Amino acid sequence: MSDIESAAMPRRPGLIARFLAMPTGVLLRRLLLTALVLAVLAVIAFSLFVLWPTRGIPAAEPVDDYVYLDQGWGRGAASADRQAYYYTPQGTTLPQGQALYPMRYSWFVNLELPFSEQRFADPEHLRRYRFIVDPQPTPANPDQLPVGFARHYEAALGENVLDITCAACHTGEIHAQKNGRRVAIRIDGGQAMHAFTSMERGAFGPTLIASMTETLANPVKFNRFARRVIGPRYPQGRSQLRTALRQSLVALVSQGQNNPLRQLYPVREGFGRTDALGRIANTVFGDHLVSKNYADATAPVSYPYLWNIWKFDWVQYNGSVRQPLARNIGEALGVGAVLRMTDTYGNPLPAGRRFDSSVMIGNLDRIEHTLQRLKPPPWPEDLLGHVDAARAARGQALFEERCQGCHGPHVASAAQQQAGSPLKSAAGEEWIIEVIPLAHIGTDPAAATAFIERRFDVSATGLTPKEVHEVFWPLLTRDLARDVRYRLRSVIDGRQAKAEDVGRLPALLLAYPDPDANATPSLPEAALAEIAAELQTLGIDSQANATHPPNDDFQCQLACQQQWLSWDLHGADDYIDRQIAALDLRKLREGEGLNLLGLLIKSKYYRDNGIDYPTQQCLEGFGALDLPQQIAGYKPRPLQGVWATPPFLHNGSVPSIYQMLLPPEKRSVRFFVGRRDYDAKHLGFLTEPADPDEKDGFWLDTTQAGNRNTGHAFVASPKQWQAHLANPRLHPLPPGVIGPLFTDAQRFELLEYLKVHQDLPATPADFASPDCGLPVGSR
Repeated sequence: MSDIESAAMPRRPGLIARFLAMPTGVLLRRLLLTALVLAVLAVIAFSLFVLWPTRGIPAAEPVDDYVYLDQGWGRGAASADRQAYYYTPQGTTLPQGQALYPMRYSWFVNLELPFSEQRFADPEHLRRYRFIVDPQPTPANPDQLPVGFARHYEAALGENVLDITCAACHTGEIHAQKNGRRVAIRIDGGQAMHAFTSMERGAFGPTLIASMTETLANPVKFNRFARRVIGPRYPQGRSQLRTALRQSLVALVSQGQNNPLRQLYPVREGFGRTDALGRIANTVFGDHLVSKNYADATAPVSYPYLWNIWKFDWVQYNGSVRQPLARNIGEALGVGAVLRMTDTYGNPLPAGRRFDSSVMIGNLDRIEHTLQRLKPPPWPEDLLGHVDAARAARGQALFEERCQGCHGPHVASAAQQQAGSPLKSAAGEEWIIEVIPLAHIGTDPAAATAFIERRFDVSATGLTPKEVHEVFWPLLTRDLARDVRYRLRSVIDGRQAKAEDVGRLPALLLAYPDPDANATPSLPEAALAEIAAELQTLGIDSQANATHPPNDDFQCQLACQQQWLSWDLHGADDYIDRQIAALDLRKLREGEGLNLLGLLIKSKYYRDNGIDYPTQQCLEGFGALDLPQQIAGYKPRPLQGVWATPPFLHNGSVPSIYQMLLPPEKRSVRFFVGRRDYDAKHLGFLTEPADPDEKDGFWLDTTQAGNRNTGHAFVASPKQWQAHLANPRLHPLPPGVIGPLFTDAQRFELLEYLKVHQDLPATPADFASPDCGLPVGSR
C-alpha cells in the first residue's frame, strides 16, 4: 500500500475517544457491570482470605481445670494483686500509638468474626491464638478478655479504648494431665505463648482487620454491631460509628511497620516470641517519627520471666537497661502508647508540647510494685510429679560447681547497692548481673548485635546538642559522684582486708557529701581533691591520662577498685563531656535513642505534674539512674522457677532444659512451638503437634540466622576443663563452650534440682513495696 493510499484511509478512533463516544446508557451499563464484577471478585478474594485453611494457627487446646500457683498473689483468679497486674492499663492503644483513631473497647468486645455471628472476643476464639483467658469474668475484667487486655478512658473521645498491658506477654501457662483432665497451670510473670504480632493470614491481627472490614461492608452485621455499641440511642449515631470504625480500620492497615511491602520482620516470630527491641524501635523511631528510621528486625526473642527482676542491676536480654521505670516506659511505647514528636507536616512541636505521651506512669508504678511481691513458681508435685530428693541433692552439687558462677545470684555488696539503688534499704536486694560476651557464650548474635549496630535519626524532633547535654550531664555527674563514694569504700575495705594502710580515707568517706541530697547534682570538688591527695600519699597510682575507664568491673578486686577510683578523680569528668558530645542526633544507637526519649518523657511528666525529686527517685525504682550500657552479649539470669519458662535461650531455640545440657549438635534442629502440654521429664513443652497428622502451626527452624541454637555448650574435654579451672586466663575455653560434657545421669540430676532450686537471699516475708504517693490512673 502506497503512502497516498494509507493517508486516504480513515483512522480508527482511539480507546478514549471510543469510550467517550458511547451512548450514555451503554456507558452506564458497562460501568455498572464492571463495578459488579470487581465487587464479586473482591468478595471472593475476601472470602478465600478468611475461609481458606490457614497453616499458622495450631488446633485449640481445651482446658478442664485451672490452677493458680502460690506465687505470693494468692491462689485464686480474683486476688487483688493478680487482677492489678492483669488489668491495670498503661495508656496504650491499638493500632499502636494511634491517638486519633484507636480501637474502642466497646468495639472490640462486640465485633463479630467474618461470616459468623460469634464474637471476635469470644474466649474460645481468642484461646486459639494462645491468649490466656480466665474461666470466669471478674470485676476488673467483666467481658472475660485475655490476660493483659484492659481499657482506659480517653477524654478527647469520651470513650474507653482497648489497652494492652505487659501482662499480655509476661504471663505463662503450662498444661498437665490429671485423672484424664487437662489442667492449665498459671505461671504469673512467665512467658506468653501467643503470636500477637504475627501478620500471617488467620492470625490475630489479620482476622481482626477482616472482622472490621466485613462489619463495614455487611449492613446486617453492622446493624447488630451498632445496636450493641450504641445502646438505647440506636439508631442515632450509626453514621458517626461507621465513620469512626472506618477511620480506625484505615489506621490499622496503614501502620507503617506492618506494611508487607517493607518486610521489616523477615525472621518468622511465630508463637511465644517477638522481636521486642526491633518492634519498639520501629514503633518509636519509625511510626512516631520518620519512615526512614524503619529497620529490619531479624532477632525474635522469647518473652522473659519477671519474678525477682526488681533486684537485678541490669535487665533486658543484653543487660542494656538499669532503671525499672525506663524499662517500663520503653515497653509501653513498644506496645502502643502515644508519643507525638512532630506535627502533621513533620515539623518539630512547640517546646512546651514536646514529649507529651499517653504513658500512665502512676499505673506503671502500681504494676511494678505488684511485681515486687511476685515469687517464683513452686514445682507442683501433685500435677507434675514427685521430686527425688537424693537425685536433686546430687544435682545441687553440679549446679554449684558448673552453673552458679554465671547464674548466681550475685548479691551486691552494701557499697554496690548504695551506688546503684540507694533507696533499697535491706541487704541482699540488689543482684549483680554480668553480661557474657558473644565470643564466650556463643549463642545466636542477632539480637545483641542489632541493638548496637542499628542507627536512628531523631533530629526531626528539633532537639539541639545543648538540650541533649542538659539531659545527660546531671545524670552522668550524679553517677560519677556515687561511683567515687562506692570505689572509695571498696578501696578502704580491700586495703584493710590486706592489712594495708588506709590513711585518712575512712575519715574522708565519712565526710563525703551525699550525691543524692539535692535534685541538681554537682561534683564535690573539695572532697575529690582531698581524696586524690590522700591516694598519692598512699602511693596509689593516678590514672590522670586515661581516656576510658578500666575494663574489669564485674568482679573488681582491690587493684581494679584503686584504678577506678583514680580514674573517677582524674579522667571521668572530661569523659562525661566527650560521651555527650559524641551523641549524633542523626545516627543514635537504639539504646541511646530510647534512653534520650525516655528521659525527655519523664522530665516533661515531672514538670507538668510538679513531681518533686524524692518522688521521682521512688517512681524510677529505688533511686536507680536511667543510664544504659551497650555490650555485645547476653546476661545469665538467676534460675529459680526456670523450669516453668520453656523454650530456652534468649531466642527460644532450645525446647527443653534437658537439651540445654546436650552438645549443640544434638539439640533439635526443627521443632513445633505453640503446644503447651508440659514434658515433666525434660522440663519443656512437647514439641510435636497433638494430632500426628497435623502439619500446621509454627515450626521453629534453628538453621536460620536469628534462630540459631548454638553456644552455651557443655562439651569441654576433661583435660580442657581441668586446665581451665587451674588458670582460666591462660587456658580459656573455646568460643561457645562453658563447661565439661555431662553424662546423661548428671543431666537428669540437674533437672531434678532445678525443680526446687532457690535464689537466695529470698525476699523477706515482711517486705513492703514503697508507696510513691502517685494516684492510680494518673498520667
